[in-house]
Amino acid sequence: MRADSRFINQPSTFWAYVRIIPEASNYATRTTKKSGPGKVRTFSIAEMIEVLERLGRSYEALGTPSAPSEFGQLLCDYFEYRAGVINGDIRSNLMDKHEAAAEFKSVVNSTGAVFEGEVYGSSAGKGSPEVAVGYKYRVHGTEVRVPFNKQKGAMRQPAFLTGMVNLLVANELAGEEFEQDPRRLPVIDHDGMLYAALSRRMDGAYPSSVNPIAIWELKEYYYTTTFGSKISDAVYISALDGYERLELELATKIKIEHLLIVDARETWWDKGKSYLCRLIDILNMGHVSEILFGREVVEKIPQLMQGWVEVRKDADSREPALPTAPVLPVVD
Repeated sequence: MRADSRFINQPSTFWAYVRIIPEASNYATRTTKKSGPGKVRTFSIAEMIEVLERLGRSYEALGTPSAPSEFGQLLCDYFEYRAGVINGDIRSNLMDKHEAAAEFKSVVNSTGAVFEGEVYGSSAGKGSPEVAVGYKYRVHGTEVRVPFNKQKGAMRQPAFLTGMVNLLVANELAGEEFEQDPRRLPVIDHDGMLYAALSRRMDGAYPSSVNPIAIWELKEYYYTTTFGSKISDAVYISALDGYERLELELATKIKIEHLLIVDARETWWDKGKSYLCRLIDILNMGHVSEILFGREVVEKIPQLMQGWVEVRKDADSREPALPTAPVLPVVD
C-alpha cells in the first residue's frame, strides 16, 4: 500500500488534528454482541467539533456541519479513507500464526526452495553453547536464511514473514545478490567518501546497504502474548527512520525506497487498531514509501523487485548530487 495522493504533502497542522481528535475519543468502536467486532471509526464534522470543544480548542477551521470548510472536509475524507483501508484490505491481509505458517510453506514450494538444514549459532552471548537459530534454503544458487523468532519452547518457530520475504526476493533476483540481514548501517558514498548514513540497521537491502535502491524492515508478532511498548516503539522508530531517510534524500538527491512489512492479526488488529491508524498516518506523511500487510507480500514483493532491478540498470539515475566534500584535517 502506498500513500493516497490526496493527503501527501499536507502541513503539520493537518496531522495535528488527525492525531488529536481520535486520541481524545476512540480510534475504534468497541466489540459488542449487538454491533459485532470493533472497527476503526470515522469522524464527522459534528463529532470533530464536539471533541475539540471538549478539549477547549478552537474548531473554527473546520467550518460547520452544514457548511464544512475545505480543511474540515479534507479531515473527514482522510478519516474515511483510513478506516476504509484498515477495516477492508488490511484486515483481510493480516494473518494469524497458523495462516502464516501455511503461507510460508506455500512460498517455499512456489519458489522451488531447497531445504539445506538448520543454521547454528550462539543466542546467549559469547561462550554459550551453539543452538539452532534458523533454517537454510537455496533458491537459484542463493543461500537464503530463515531465522527463528525470539520466543522460547513451543513458540520458537521460523520467522515466517521474514522467511517469505527473503525467499521471494531471492527467487525474483534469480542468483543476483542482496542483503538479507544487513549488519551495517545504510550509507550513501561516492569514490570512498561518505556523504550520508542512517542511524539503524535495516532487515534487508537491495542491492546493498551501501548506496541502496531499497531498504526494508519487518514487524512480525505472531507469538507475542502481550501488547505493550514494543508495538508502539515499532511505529515510532519507523517514523524516525523516515525523517532520516528524507534528510538523506534531500542531501544527496538519491531516492531510497523504504518498505515496512508487518503482520500478526491478533497484535495489529485485535489489540492494536490505533497503531494501524498510526502506520497509515506515517505512510501518508512520507515517512515510509510503502507498507505491506501480511499475505500481501506474496503478490507485491515480486512486483517491487522488478521495479528495483530496472532502477539499478539505469545507473545514471543513481548518480548523487553530492554536496561539497568535507575538508579533512592534515595529520603530520
